[in-house]
Amino acid sequence: MSTVPPKNEVGVLYVVATPLGNLKDITLRALEILQSVDLIAAEDTRTTLKLLNHFELKGPKLVAYHEHNEKERTPSLIKALKEGKKIALVSEAGTPGISDPGAVLVRRAHEEGLPVVPVPGPSALACALSVSGFPLDEGFVFLGFLPAKRAKRRAVFQEVAKERRPLVFFEGPHRIEGTLGDALEILGDREVFLAREMTKKHEEYLLTRLSALYERFSQEKPRGEFTLVLAGASKGPRTPSEKDIAEALKAAFNHGTSLKEAVQKVSQETGAPKKLVYQLALKLRDSL
Repeated sequence: MSTVPPKNEVGVLYVVATPLGNLKDITLRALEILQSVDLIAAEDTRTTLKLLNHFELKGPKLVAYHEHNEKERTPSLIKALKEGKKIALVSEAGTPGISDPGAVLVRRAHEEGLPVVPVPGPSALACALSVSGFPLDEGFVFLGFLPAKRAKRRAVFQEVAKERRPLVFFEGPHRIEGTLGDALEILGDREVFLAREMTKKHEEYLLTRLSALYERFSQEKPRGEFTLVLAGASKGPRTPSEKDIAEALKAAFNHGTSLKEAVQKVSQETGAPKKLVYQLALKLRDSL
């Protein structure tokens, strides 16, 4: 049975999920919708054109719709919908509106009483959670892309430090080391699930601890896009924070322990990586 409405119906905005990397993950319904619409509003027209060409889909007009032009372009798309046009909204990969452009257009369509229809499919959030192994019966907290500025990023971690549910967020290769370091200092050495380059040639899935992941990316150049799932706050003894480590270092220094010995002692006691303890020890020593 065809899912494409007749041409004489009112305009419809389809929110279409597209593959994260492996083009075989496209759904049959998504292909049918993309072929039938009058217009495709794409976050990256180049990526969408590759998808259309791969499946030999011809006809729909492509227009760019991304974070830098969504407010300016939304009125013209709403106008087209009111004129009876069928529009597909797609992001560069995955499901639009989830840390990707789309919410502005969808909200405006609702306000105008225009139909908005989801065409479900790949989602980095759902994919990572499904293979993380973390219990999700009580839900999870999705943080999206964390702020680029360190102070704001740390503030986000401080806000969720006592959250018992798993924390999920996206991060790019250029900030992953700093983000992991901030998480380790503020949240403590928790379990973390890494999903990198999902469904692509060099995809990676790893359940480890924050300290180990931080050490890894402080020594190697990170590549790809990351989805990270962090264990929620423990119901048992609290994991060491930056404040815990600093207090342990101060106590060691007050007993006349050398920098090297203090770093080794505190690292063993708290389970924090030596590199992190050493950095904090230098700051603390300079302030004494």
